[in-house]
Amino acid sequence: MLPDHTLPPIDAAPVTGPGARVRSAFPFGTLAPPMGYRKDIDGLRAVAVLAVVFFHARLPGFPGGFVGVDVFFVISGFLITGLIAQDWKDGQFSFLTFYFRRARRILPALLCVYLTSTVIAASVMLPSDMAEFGRSLLSSAAFLSNHFFFQLADYFGGQSDLKPLLHTWSLSIEEQYYLIWPLLFLVVARWRFRWLPYCVGIGAALLLAASATVVSQHKEAAFFLAPFRAWELLLGAGLALLPRQPALSARAAELAAAAGASLILASVVLLDESRAFPGLLAVPACLGTALLIVVGMQHGALVTRMLSLRPAVAVGLISYSLYLWHWPLLAFARYYFDRPLRWTELACVLGASLLAAFATYRYVEQPARRLRFNLAPRFLGAAVLSLGAIALVGHQIHKSRGWTFNLDPEIRRLDRISRTKNTYRNSCSGAQTLARTDEACTFGPPRSSGSYDMVIIGDSHADHYTPAMSVLAQQAGLSGRQVSAGRCLVLLGYYEMTGTPVQQAACRSLRDGVVHFVDNNPRLQLVVLAHHWSSYAGKTIWQDVEPIYLFGSPHDEPSAQRSLEVLRQSLEQTIDFLTGRGIHVVLMGEVPLYDRDPIKCIAAAIKQGLGAQGCRVPVKAVQQRVGTTNRMLAELAKHRKNVSFFSALDAMCDEVWCSPVVDGVYMYRDRMHLNRIGAEHLARSMRFPHLATRS
Repeated sequence: MLPDHTLPPIDAAPVTGPGARVRSAFPFGTLAPPMGYRKDIDGLRAVAVLAVVFFHARLPGFPGGFVGVDVFFVISGFLITGLIAQDWKDGQFSFLTFYFRRARRILPALLCVYLTSTVIAASVMLPSDMAEFGRSLLSSAAFLSNHFFFQLADYFGGQSDLKPLLHTWSLSIEEQYYLIWPLLFLVVARWRFRWLPYCVGIGAALLLAASATVVSQHKEAAFFLAPFRAWELLLGAGLALLPRQPALSARAAELAAAAGASLILASVVLLDESRAFPGLLAVPACLGTALLIVVGMQHGALVTRMLSLRPAVAVGLISYSLYLWHWPLLAFARYYFDRPLRWTELACVLGASLLAAFATYRYVEQPARRLRFNLAPRFLGAAVLSLGAIALVGHQIHKSRGWTFNLDPEIRRLDRISRTKNTYRNSCSGAQTLARTDEACTFGPPRSSGSYDMVIIGDSHADHYTPAMSVLAQQAGLSGRQVSAGRCLVLLGYYEMTGTPVQQAACRSLRDGVVHFVDNNPRLQLVVLAHHWSSYAGKTIWQDVEPIYLFGSPHDEPSAQRSLEVLRQSLEQTIDFLTGRGIHVVLMGEVPLYDRDPIKCIAAAIKQGLGAQGCRVPVKAVQQRVGTTNRMLAELAKHRKNVSFFSALDAMCDEVWCSPVVDGVYMYRDRMHLNRIGAEHLARSMRFPHLATRS
């Protein structure tokens, strides 16, 4: 799953006390006198933070609001490099002073959010989710959360909008950058002072090229990792190191400011999460920010004046605190309600975010800014100890598996069962695992003569059915393995499916690998095909999940009708390929799909002293989602030799209701996947067909 986009930390215009002025951002030029406080930059912050907040709130009209990330990176690079340069010019730069400013600006508000988030998480989260929160708290306190969330940014990483500290990835990127940048600045400045702007420009260009290259192959890496974001900070740094202020006429300044604002606005309106971002698609927003910063140096363009209006400046002043608060509050609200927020709920959350941001700015940020530099050693020591304490709390939460002491024992059992996973999921998924020659991916008895007797092929639904296949294979004396990849229709015949280039390439590789796998396993008697079939029919199942369209040729247009036709044709071609080689095919139908996470629903029912009856879903609602594809599978099995169909609905539903609990067993891991124990229990309702030895 595609991981979610969050706002980076916001560097306030540097101050040493109330009313202090920003030092010159242009220390090297003969035409650059010290610059006063710039209201337009606070206004630019306001635009960026509101775009991101509205994007996170899923308000219409802001599909690309995540570019606020890039706007703030450029602003940060400009302001912080200007400070370093001015101090270096005056012969006053010290690492102690630099990191005191950073800590004074970043940590007080951040620690408040850490503590509040921990209390809320302990109150509403299930143990396994609380344990993951503890890991994210530890990584965030160590400024490594971008790497932590990068590791989770896959199909099984969970819903990104339910991770309260996800937004700290960008804070980690900035702090990693500022651990290195001041030292590099000093080294280059002392070596070749006048080369510094050129070195920054070359470095930014190289890192942009790297980002543009990586984003097409590994979008998550380009998004989360500092080397592929650093060019944006260097762009801002380059503005601060210009040898002199650009000479612009009033008309040119107006045009440049209008172009800058248009580039940012176009990015907010035209981009969306499906695009290969950041890479080159981040350039317009960054370039627009750079233009507005340059124009604001000496001209009162219309856009600059609008950004300097009091409402915009007011929002800009609280933008850092608003950024810190809005995401955890949205995440906890979505976690608690376990559904899309209603407009009234969303308004309450955003209102609470604004109130928390104002209070934090007034009572935490401003007092912290008044701290004098003679307190730097003690303040930094206290900051390190505070972060260490937060990290220890996060470690303890993870080690204790989520602070379960305050929960009903049955909820602990529910959570423990629901989080059980297929043993082979991580090590035996993807085309790259097909080359394994050991028995690590084998279930049932060991292979004979190097060949498997059976295989289960598909996407994440093949993964969740694998424990059931393992039980049946052991009973039947068949050696088997799993061949799967999340969000991949592993069938022959179709041209392409919607998805990122990386997903499409991985899926093509697995589809090709399946053909070789079948040919290289001469004893193969049984192939189980298991997918989230309904998702490939071009229909919207959940509002927060984009439908997948299948294409039979390069000329096809995305449509539900065409996708269903291509799905059937691909199934028929795959079945013919397998049965033509004497292999029996089992088509696995889908399990009932839920709107809400059934685990959270059952936990809430237990807290209220109720049973799981309130978490059932009507059979009619289930049939509306999976009935079309289940009927297609049943029809194919009925009219073809050596093809069987199994419907999980027969075991998990009665005539009226489908339940997430079967015979007292908690079946699910999330709203559409079985847990390992649930899948093993489902095996009791299944039997392998009689198999003939493959000739």
